[in-house]
Amino acid sequence: MPPPSNHDSAAPSEPLVLPGADQDVFGALPPALRQCLAKAARVILIANNPAISQADFDALGVGADDVVISFNLCIKAALLKPESVNLFVHGFNAPDCYFFGLPASTGVTQLAAQPGARCFTLLVGCAVPLCPLPDVALYWDRIPLPALAEHYPVDRPNGKRFVGPSTGFNVLVLLDWLRAHAGYPYRLMTLGFSNEAGKLWGGHAWDYERNWLLGADVEVIALKPRSWWRKLLFSK
Repeated sequence: MPPPSNHDSAAPSEPLVLPGADQDVFGALPPALRQCLAKAARVILIANNPAISQADFDALGVGADDVVISFNLCIKAALLKPESVNLFVHGFNAPDCYFFGLPASTGVTQLAAQPGARCFTLLVGCAVPLCPLPDVALYWDRIPLPALAEHYPVDRPNGKRFVGPSTGFNVLVLLDWLRAHAGYPYRLMTLGFSNEAGKLWGGHAWDYERNWLLGADVEVIALKPRSWWRKLLFSK
C-alpha cells in the first residue's frame, strides 16, 4: 500500500508551552495582599541598586497608602518604612533550589516584627513542588503573561539561552497586568531601575526588559545627581 501523500512532509511545529502556563495569576495572591493593592495609591518598586540614597527614598514621601516592593537581598531594607505596605519578592535559583535573599535579612525581619507592620512575601519562578503558606504568594516558572512567556527572548547573541525574566521584571509585568484586569487604580513607579551603578547579570534579556518599561504606563523615578566621589565609588 502506498504511503499517504503527506507521509514525508514535516510535522507542524508545536507551540512552545512553558511550565506554569495553567496557574491562576490573580488567585495566587493572598486575599489580604489583594486588598492592599486594591486600596493602594502607589506601588513603588525599589531596585537592588547601590546608588539609591536616603534622599532618593525620602523624596518619594512614602506613606500608609503606598505599597513598596523590594527584591531578593533587599539591600535597601534600612530605608523602608513600617507605615507603608511592604512586599518582599524572592526569585528562585533553579540549579541550587533556593530563593535569593532567604532566609530574610535582619533588616527585613525587624521591619516585619514592628507592631502594625503590613508585610508580605511573594515567591516567583519556582520550579520544584512546594506548598506555600497561606499569606505567601507563590508563582511557578513561568507566570503566563505574554511579556513574560511567549514574547520573552529565548537565545542570547552568543547562542546561550536566557534563563528567563528577572525577579523585578516578573513583578513589574504582573502589577501592570493587575491594573488592567483587576481594576486596581494605583500608580506604578520604579526607583533605581535605570542601572546607575553595579553590574547586570547576563542571564536576563535586559534590553528587552528596558524596552518594555519604556513603553509601559510606569513612572521611572530618576536618582538624584551624585557627587564625583560617589560616582567613582559605585562604578566599581
